[in-house]
Amino acid sequence: MLKKTLVASALVSTLAGCAGGIDTVCTPDTRVELETAEVQLPSSENMKVVVLPIDIDFEDVAAKKMQAVFRNELESQINSTGANLVDRKIANKVKSEIKLAEQSGRLNTKGVPIADYAVITEITSSELSKSFKESYTYENDDGETKVVPAKCRYDVDVKAIAKIVALPSMDVVKRIELEGDTYASTEARNSSCPISGAQYTSMASKSASEAVNYSAELRKTLAASAPVIEMRQCEVGSQVKLAMGKKQKIKPGADILFTNAVKSLEGETEVFPIGEGYVVNNEINAVTDKYSWVVIDEETALKVQKGSMGKVNASVECSMLDPECHLKSN
Repeated sequence: MLKKTLVASALVSTLAGCAGGIDTVCTPDTRVELETAEVQLPSSENMKVVVLPIDIDFEDVAAKKMQAVFRNELESQINSTGANLVDRKIANKVKSEIKLAEQSGRLNTKGVPIADYAVITEITSSELSKSFKESYTYENDDGETKVVPAKCRYDVDVKAIAKIVALPSMDVVKRIELEGDTYASTEARNSSCPISGAQYTSMASKSASEAVNYSAELRKTLAASAPVIEMRQCEVGSQVKLAMGKKQKIKPGADILFTNAVKSLEGETEVFPIGEGYVVNNEINAVTDKYSWVVIDEETALKVQKGSMGKVNASVECSMLDPECHLKSN
């Protein structure tokens, strides 16, 4: 009976999705019993992340500004995942301890752990390049001669490496290459194209900001996740209740990826994707402080269990007025 209901509701769900997404939460009387998963993964609830002060091992007039921008943007990204950021004062104090632990392979901890993850970042380069284009003339359609003045073009390319490290094991969960570049052009009075320290610092800062904001890897790795705790079946389709909500920065319409965990013969936990969905698209009851309702298709509904993991499919949010973001984001 469940499969027949799922088939019918899947068609409705597909049609509704084409019209802009389902915006209705199924009522409690449409609840469907779910099999409980044998292996359940931990959720991201109460996850703590410490962002260490940014390293840079070369002299640069824009060094302090770039370090500040990288740290601010990294913290902003982590905050957007719903994770709890460790206070900067504490982060500053534990930096040397964690850096030493990188070499030994284990962080010595006593009492309450500092965090679940540390983000260790090093700016590896900031390169300025410039080019000169001479003045030239051309004749327009009206036969008038137009003069195009000489121009200087400046490019600043900033690169960094960010590592997400599990604590206290010091295992590297993700190594992320960050890169951002900014260019500017001005009318030239000198073919050597001089640039002031303030101008360079401004461009390097913009490149540093772009390096973080045009990459989704940090958000994807630390994205909010929680188990399925209920499923409902009604005329608009199949929906599951996830144990995460506004506290984890979940929003209506957010894309969600679902997985099941299985123990291998060797006793290791293996994770398999089973489908995807999106948070019901309304601001009233789709997302509460502690849970959210997610629309899923028929195939996913047949695989999902109580305890299956749902994780936000994080991506870079680009403004329609920022074509560069759409081209460079990953």
